[in-house]
Amino acid sequence: MLSSAIIFEDLPEHDTCWSLITGVDGCLYIGVCGEMTGGLSAYVARYDPSNERIDYLFEIAKELGVPTHNGQAAHAKVHYSLLQDNEGIIYAATHCTGAPLGDMIWRPWNCWTHPVKNFSGSGLVAYDVSKSKTLSAEIFLPREGSRCMALAPERKNIYGISYPRNHFFIFDIERHQLKDLGRIGSINSQCIFTDHKENAYTTGDYGELIMCKAEEEELVDTGIRIPHVNFRDGFHNVLYDVTPCPDGESVFGVTWTFGERLFRYDFVRNKLYDYGKAYGPEENRWDHIINTHVGGLVFGPDNHLYFTANLLEGAQSIPHLIRMNPDSGKREVVGQFYHEGIPADHIARATADGDGNLYFAEVGNCPTKLFKYECSTACPSQNSLPPRRLWG
Repeated sequence: MLSSAIIFEDLPEHDTCWSLITGVDGCLYIGVCGEMTGGLSAYVARYDPSNERIDYLFEIAKELGVPTHNGQAAHAKVHYSLLQDNEGIIYAATHCTGAPLGDMIWRPWNCWTHPVKNFSGSGLVAYDVSKSKTLSAEIFLPREGSRCMALAPERKNIYGISYPRNHFFIFDIERHQLKDLGRIGSINSQCIFTDHKENAYTTGDYGELIMCKAEEEELVDTGIRIPHVNFRDGFHNVLYDVTPCPDGESVFGVTWTFGERLFRYDFVRNKLYDYGKAYGPEENRWDHIINTHVGGLVFGPDNHLYFTANLLEGAQSIPHLIRMNPDSGKREVVGQFYHEGIPADHIARATADGDGNLYFAEVGNCPTKLFKYECSTACPSQNSLPPRRLWG
């Protein structure tokens, strides 16, 4: 059942949780963000499933030394850019769509050269969880935000995509050096994922799967194109969410476009398997992308894929939890996301704890929250963490 909500009550104006990962210690790490109130700062929080305790580890704007009231676009958002390495060090980078104090929205194109409302650039904070200590805090991406990131822990590199210019970059953690591999298109992908060799993957404007070769640090075309509806040409068909499969050789992903497609990509064999429309009948008219939003992909302890899909019920678009058997492709609705009679807006990311419980990060309500789903097959003594997701 969708049993409970974990609410970030100490941050009542914060309305989004974009990033959610399970750490090496079994705790959950969350980027708690605010987008519809100007002048906020994002926080990185920790939730311990063993005692249900929430700790706010650090406030990003404070660590960066950028006042939230200075009139600039705020460091209010960690958008798919929260990572943790094998030693437990957290890396959190800010996106650029947090409005200045007194404003409700902010547009990067209008404010690129604005003397007050410009964005200082994506800020990256490295935080050692075991020592409760910030290791570094810096503006590493001038003027732009970090839309999504992935980690190569052995190489000590971070892969990322900038916004709004949509450049693919590599950040050397030890040398604090940024390498720009150039513009990859007009539409930002919402995800970068990695394989067992620390190669990174993302998409171009028409769903072309692009690989960044880890050794050479160069972008190449895999020859794979992620699926799209047959009555469109694939424009805007970029990655939205990707989760590692238990086999260690593939990932499941979903597209961010009209008529969302679910697929599995075998990166060992460079093969793609198309599972069609993520859930429900094919739409025959254009709706706002949030109305049929699909995200929150995660494998449960039953080796089934779980994800969320916003389904229209009259005038309302309500997130539903879907369970899919990867072998047969059969999907079924598990439940809806409600808290105190109010439906969730939509779900961004998901993860699992060592007991097999699943957690889903909500976007769009104040205060923001996680939803917890207790799988019927979860075993309290199991204490087996899910496959680690090394991307935001």
